[in-house]
Amino acid sequence: MPQLLNVTQNLKSKSSMKDYSTKIAYITGGSSGIGLSLAREFVRRRASVVLVARDKDRLEHARNELESLASHGYPNLSVVSLDISNIDQVREMLPKTVELSGVPDILVNSAGIAYPNYFERIPYERFIDMVNINLIGTWNSIAVLEPFMRNRGGNIVNISSIAGFIGTFGYTAYSASKFGVIGLSEALRGELKRYGICVSVLCPPDTDTPQLVEENKTKPAETKALSGKSKPMSSEAVAKACIRGLEKGKFMIIPGSSGKMIYMARRLFPSLVNWMMDREVQRAQRDLKKNSIY
Repeated sequence: MPQLLNVTQNLKSKSSMKDYSTKIAYITGGSSGIGLSLAREFVRRRASVVLVARDKDRLEHARNELESLASHGYPNLSVVSLDISNIDQVREMLPKTVELSGVPDILVNSAGIAYPNYFERIPYERFIDMVNINLIGTWNSIAVLEPFMRNRGGNIVNISSIAGFIGTFGYTAYSASKFGVIGLSEALRGELKRYGICVSVLCPPDTDTPQLVEENKTKPAETKALSGKSKPMSSEAVAKACIRGLEKGKFMIIPGSSGKMIYMARRLFPSLVNWMMDREVQRAQRDLKKNSIY
């Protein structure tokens, strides 16, 4: 009986999905994490998908996985290996991709990196890398692909973070880049309306991805204290929330109830949020002193 119930629920879930068989989704940073989870969701909805990332091996692995999800000969899947922060590569390769794979109906800018640490321990080169990939890379793909989208409209989704609207201890470089993504998205939202292009920004909380594993290696204790005992969201849940927000035409898409509460609290009671964050940081620092680490 439980198995039958699960099958019925899965069928209902699939039947409630919109048919994206006429859509083409370009996803930067699509070989892993949230980008790959979004690709899976688009494939399940029968969209054609173009994955853009640097690592050729991971791209091929992602394509093989997505092909295993596809059925009845759809959708079309292709991969493009390039460094999204390199404008020359972007200008050379993405127009060629449009010729081969078609104009994107949906552009998701998911390429991103993070290196949390105390400000004085973040190498300048790491800061530049984060700005180049997280912010400039987003600018680059939009600058090259958006002109193709003007005649047909569509959606652009830029991935920021909760750390993109609330500065977080240990994330000085990352927050700087992700605040920039929100600012870019807000300005573009108004500008691209005349072309029928809807701009959204996705601000996920900590998400269970390979990137989070790397982040945890350098996170200060204070940063971990701010996260508390909350469990990271799955990349699948974030991807589904993103598509729901996209379909509703939302600008700010924040997966999970806690993220939405933080966003509203930050807007309405900024001093209270700062006080609460400072309190957690101070507690962590006291614990560090007791253990002679700080």
